[in-house]
Amino acid sequence: MADEKTPQPVEGSIQSRSMDLNQLPAGYYWSPNFIGSLIAGCLMAISLYLGYVLPVNSLTAINKDLGPDPNYSMISTVFTLISGVGLLLVGRLGDIFGRRYILIGGQLLGLIGAIVCATAKTVPTVIGGSVLCGLAAAVQLTFTFVIAELVPNRARPVVNAGIFITTLPFSAFGSIIASDFIANTAASWRWTYYLNMITCGLSIILLVLFYFPPGWDRKRGSQSRLDGLKKFDIIGFVLYAGGIVLILLGLSWGGTSYAWDSAHVVAVLVIGFVSVIAFVIYEIYAPLEQPLLPMSLLRNPGYAATVCSALVGNMVYFSMSLLWPQAVLHMFTTNSIKAGWLSISTGVGVIIGEIAGGVLMKPLGFTKYQLIASTVTITAFSGALAAINQHRQAYGIAFTAIGGFAVGYLELITIIMCPLYCKPEDIGLASGFLGSAKQIFGTIATAIYVAILQNRITANMPGTVSGAATKAGLPASSVTDLLEAIGAGTSAALEAVPGMTSKILAAVADAQKTAYAESFRTVFCVSIAFGGLSIIASLFSKEVDTRLDGGVAAKLVVKEDSSAAWEKGGADEEAH
Repeated sequence: MADEKTPQPVEGSIQSRSMDLNQLPAGYYWSPNFIGSLIAGCLMAISLYLGYVLPVNSLTAINKDLGPDPNYSMISTVFTLISGVGLLLVGRLGDIFGRRYILIGGQLLGLIGAIVCATAKTVPTVIGGSVLCGLAAAVQLTFTFVIAELVPNRARPVVNAGIFITTLPFSAFGSIIASDFIANTAASWRWTYYLNMITCGLSIILLVLFYFPPGWDRKRGSQSRLDGLKKFDIIGFVLYAGGIVLILLGLSWGGTSYAWDSAHVVAVLVIGFVSVIAFVIYEIYAPLEQPLLPMSLLRNPGYAATVCSALVGNMVYFSMSLLWPQAVLHMFTTNSIKAGWLSISTGVGVIIGEIAGGVLMKPLGFTKYQLIASTVTITAFSGALAAINQHRQAYGIAFTAIGGFAVGYLELITIIMCPLYCKPEDIGLASGFLGSAKQIFGTIATAIYVAILQNRITANMPGTVSGAATKAGLPASSVTDLLEAIGAGTSAALEAVPGMTSKILAAVADAQKTAYAESFRTVFCVSIAFGGLSIIASLFSKEVDTRLDGGVAAKLVVKEDSSAAWEKGGADEEAH
């Protein structure tokens, strides 16, 4: 099933025991072990969205309640930094050592992190709790494959679609739920973390009771755990993690905490890129038995092309998910409730696309062409957002919803396609690198979009507003006062400008919207370039239709199982 260049099992390991569906015992998929594991996987996915989507929409309220603290944005930054770096490690360790204790430990960290945040008295305490939630997220992000490896390949799309359905309230309506908690409950934003405590706690119970996947003994036979740890690529992980953290930190600081040409930003970016380059060289030339990221994986043309399509397409998605809510506030409404409802079009589109991709991927076939169609649609509708202005609200809603649908469809089919290019025992590696790369490139896209938007607003606002104001009757001598008032951002400052009238105020308000529309137009046009790269990459992907078969990558230990082939050698010690 795998390309000859895909990673091979390490010396001393047991060859993959991928089996066909008809080899499983009767009633396997109705057993308490499988049902309990499936529910635990759904709760992990829900915890992921509760740990990020709701808190990121509560940052202002958290800072107002516990601050003010200039570093409050680190609550979301540390989450994405740590989860993006940790995902590859979690996937790789699960392939080698087994996933049971990794998942239990990850959800335990999520529970502790949620407790810390829910009871926090200061912003730094919430940041500390978010570090633990970020570590947990690196584990929670594996929900796309920890259940998928337990079902037949052909059922993976539908099963993942089902898991995404359970996340819909929080992935699509998270911003609305967060706003309602803040406005209508005594605990305010803390309810975000209370819910996360519940989902993490329930998933831990279910994982402990029912989740018994292949562990060390079944994966590595007589090889000792100590030998496995000695062979693990510690140096590679240090180089990778250190480099990625520094790059993402530099991108997060640039243009916000520090200027792009400041020593803080330049130093961490340079050191980060050097570390990543050293990591690649080390992985290629070092004699490693168990590399963190085997370069043979990236030399698999189908896998490499699909990953590139996914991560560049994800960069286009960020242009919608990041910029559309800002466009709503600056061009359509300042009412927070209405803005929240208008802003969910992208998220709703994504989740519907994920569900549709799961349902249609296998029946439609021609997976390569589904991938190409998704990238083309994403590029077309992201670019079409360049046409929106203060008079075209409906355009924005339609384009973000359709583009979001294509993003969700792309995400679903790529998380299914990527592991199918590799051996079953490398599903964590293949999926972990995909998820990690998407997090990293998403952060890069955010930095690019924010920098371009800020530069264009700075360039467009003065000329557009001053021209409209003077045309409406504002004295030329008051233009400087007007621009200062706009910088202050208050109605009182605008009304105090000499010569200001209601007619001029209306003209200035409309001109500000026009300046924002022109600025957003530039950024959306830039997203077309990323989309073009995604389309090109998708052309080099490979079909996986024949691999959507009855093969099952991993099998839970089930007490009722009497299959001699699987009982031989005994269940892992965690099953006893």
